[in-house]
Amino acid sequence: MNRRIPSGAWYLWRANPTGTRQGKVVPAEHLDIDDPDLGGRYTVKVYESDKVPTDDGGWRHSVVRLKPDSDDPMFEPIVLEDLEDGALRIIAELLEVLWLP
Repeated sequence: MNRRIPSGAWYLWRANPTGTRQGKVVPAEHLDIDDPDLGGRYTVKVYESDKVPTDDGGWRHSVVRLKPDSDDPMFEPIVLEDLEDGALRIIAELLEVLWLP
């Protein structure tokens, strides 16, 4: 995330965001996977998703991509398909980088 959040920067988050998360920087938790870049069940990435309609007139996420925004090519997107309800938790959304080192 060094393009948006440089190492050592201070930044401001909004906890429990509502509404669309499309294109926003989010810390996310998923209990069934490990972040392939650094391990662990938490990651900070750019959120992107595809939605499909449900039989009851609503919608669900068919694919969620958690994409890095880094100059380092070793970081890969995390792609989650056919998520169960509650499997992915978006903890916050980035509001502003307050201080750059």
